[in-house]
Amino acid sequence: MKLARDFAIDGKPILGTYVAATVEDLAHIKAAGMNSVIGGKDHLDLTTDVGKFCAQNDIRVMYHMTTHPYGTPRIKQRIDAEQTMIPLMDIQYRELPAPGRVVIDDETITYGAVGDHELLDCTRGAEGTSPAGHREGIILYCPDMFEAEINEVKDSPNLWAYYVLDDSPGDALSALQAMYAAIGRLDKRPVVGGFGSAGAISNFGPGVCDIMLLYWYPVSPYGYNRLMTSNQTQWIMAEARKQVPGQAFIGVYQTYGEAGCFPTGEQVREQMEDFVREGACGLVSFLCHHQGMDGWVVHDDAREAVSSVNHEILDTGELVVRPEPELLKQNRVQPVGIWDTPVDVPGVPPAWHVLCQFDGDAEKKLDVTYPPDNGVDLDAVYEGRNGDIRWEPRRTCGGVIEFGDLMGAQNETLNAMAFATMVMTNSESRTVQMRFGSDEDAIVWMNDEQVWRHDGTRGVERDEDIVEITLPKGELRFLTKVYNKDGMWGFAMRFTELDGSPATGLEFSPETW
Repeated sequence: MKLARDFAIDGKPILGTYVAATVEDLAHIKAAGMNSVIGGKDHLDLTTDVGKFCAQNDIRVMYHMTTHPYGTPRIKQRIDAEQTMIPLMDIQYRELPAPGRVVIDDETITYGAVGDHELLDCTRGAEGTSPAGHREGIILYCPDMFEAEINEVKDSPNLWAYYVLDDSPGDALSALQAMYAAIGRLDKRPVVGGFGSAGAISNFGPGVCDIMLLYWYPVSPYGYNRLMTSNQTQWIMAEARKQVPGQAFIGVYQTYGEAGCFPTGEQVREQMEDFVREGACGLVSFLCHHQGMDGWVVHDDAREAVSSVNHEILDTGELVVRPEPELLKQNRVQPVGIWDTPVDVPGVPPAWHVLCQFDGDAEKKLDVTYPPDNGVDLDAVYEGRNGDIRWEPRRTCGGVIEFGDLMGAQNETLNAMAFATMVMTNSESRTVQMRFGSDEDAIVWMNDEQVWRHDGTRGVERDEDIVEITLPKGELRFLTKVYNKDGMWGFAMRFTELDGSPATGLEFSPETW
């Protein structure tokens, strides 16, 4: 099966790795048939040993710029179009110049000074833009810092692309779109964004990246989840291609592990085949080698599998992809291979109104009462963990909402509570399956009637709970309450007929955001 041809390096499919920091590592990736590496300034600098090696061996660099969305402050509370003081969170992570300017959505704001947790003496709608209100949590874009770094590296002959996103720093969509536009003005190389979960799709949209880098780790101490790669890829690319038809992606296959869960050579090849089956334009290993984490270079069978697949692709232009296993066939929701626009899957809420976050109670968890427990008022303003919070419409990825991806730093979402609500319009009274999963404890109500409750630690997994519920005809309000102990945080919901096929005749509000 041929790889997609959207992007290539010197006419060859993109074959690369994370974390090849030394000449010895780069020699391994060259021998394994790789033509790219995700790297930093040393890889671009022809006066360094690694920079020279890349130049002499035609290894191109996806330059890491993810510190910009990760290290930049966020708006602490919703602001209106007239405010000249903007409250901030995470201001300790990046020292902002003063005076300076930031971009939020389509507005440029100049400021005169930086306080302890705020921008001061702001001029709204600067540089010909229009003042506007902005929701809490948005990550600022600092154009002067970003553009200075682009200008510093853009002339390196080793540079192939810019890597601007590594999973979910929080509400970075506005910043990523501004970064993409800046790269377009200053340079013409591709922009790559990394997405490691369904919830990370909240930071995807038109004008974010040319190529999505998709990664998950199906080998763990709990076993090998063969379904993960094809299932996650189909749902994420369907959502992405609703917004950007034909969006390209590179598959990142797991080649590292801890004691007892290192992928075998066969599992490495299966992952690579599964990404090619879903239409990848390239394959990238995570990871080559890193202190404290074994990568493929130190395991003979993984190294042989990586090299074998890469050289097969380089020699023939394609990869032999064995017949799809039955489990993967049963869970397929999109066509095999390369496609531009997705098949619609009914029964999946496209968006929810989301309210987060409240302080949680580690002892009582779901049994603590919050205002939405007593009724949904989409116009209400509540006192949350970091200030005022409101219901905000947020799109799903195949029915998945990840609160942690919306909020950013996981250490700020520990012991927290969130709510989500949507309205379903049902065409006829009938019994369906509500397919649910949550991280962690969760309650689901339909028209104030509790229809499901889960207590206990787990991760978000589609279809983990299958609950038969009777839907009356007409409008039905669903409310979900989810408690987070630590780590990731969110839920998944979709509706199927009793035989597991997608449920038709259902409409949802909100439709998007």
